[in-house]
Parts: sequence; structure tokens; C-alpha cells
Amino acid sequence: MLIRLNVIDREGKKTVIDIEEGTTIRDAIEEKLSPDNYGVCGTCHVHVTLGDFEKLKAAEEDEISTLKEEAIKPTTHSRLGCQVELKKEYNNITVTIAPD
Repeated sequence: MLIRLNVIDREGKKTVIDIEEGTTIRDAIEEKLSPDNYGVCGTCHVHVTLGDFEKLKAAEEDEISTLKEEAIKPTTHSRLGCQVELKKEYNNITVTIAPD
């Protein structure tokens, strides 16, 4: 099943990605948009829109710790893209790639 992911890049450009269910947000962005800065822990930091954030499974302690220690300016709606697998309940969510 294809899942739709709306991605807003650091310049504010919105791109719609259709990707297989089970793919992480990080892998979807890397595969379809090919950012060159993924690889260092914390660089797959995204901001999830409020209504969509509430749909996601709660972050585990390791993710919360990494966001606090490694991410630049995390917010209450921050997630690590490598930790969120897309599934049908998350269809059509919107994320913004966090500042680097």
C-alpha cells in the first residue's frame, strides 16, 4: 500500500511523496528528495504538524534523548524521521525538515 507523505523542505517548498507502507520518514525523504546531510545521528530531525503529530505513536526514550542531545532546536512536535515508520494511519501527514 502506498502512503502519501507531504514534505516541506528548508526553503519552504512542499513536495508530495508516495512511498510504500513501512518505509521510515527518513528513508522516504532520502529516496525521493536525496538530501545530502543525512547520516549523522539527529540530522533526520523533522517537525510534524500538530494534527499529524497526535496520530503518531509516542516517541521512545532513546529518540527523546537523541532529540535533546543532537537535534538543532527541537520543538514539542519534533521527531526523528528514522524512528517513524509510515503506515496507513499516517497517510497524508505533513512534516517539515528541521534546520541544519
